[in-house]
Amino acid sequence: MIVKIEFTYEEDTVYIRCPAKVGRNIRQLQRDFDTWLYDRKNNHPYWVSYGLEEDGTERWGVSFNEEAFIYWLNNVRFNKGKNVASLIKDPKGLPKKTINF
Repeated sequence: MIVKIEFTYEEDTVYIRCPAKVGRNIRQLQRDFDTWLYDRKNNHPYWVSYGLEEDGTERWGVSFNEEAFIYWLNNVRFNKGKNVASLIKDPKGLPKKTINF
């Protein structure tokens, strides 16, 4: 299944290919990804430090693109050694689903 990914603050539109089982649940998977991405207990390379708060604690945010979502699908959510999602440059058909970040 082809899924279109649009980014609210970017002009990029990208497409991923995934099995129909994954594609049918892509919106729930996106919500699960967001939960994982913003959980400070998760050590991933998408954390960005934005300096210190007034009380001296470090402020953190995230910076990511479609590769982070693909990484999460292939290595965190479905981690059985087989990739379930891949980036495609020129889809040969219309996307069945669209998600927005």
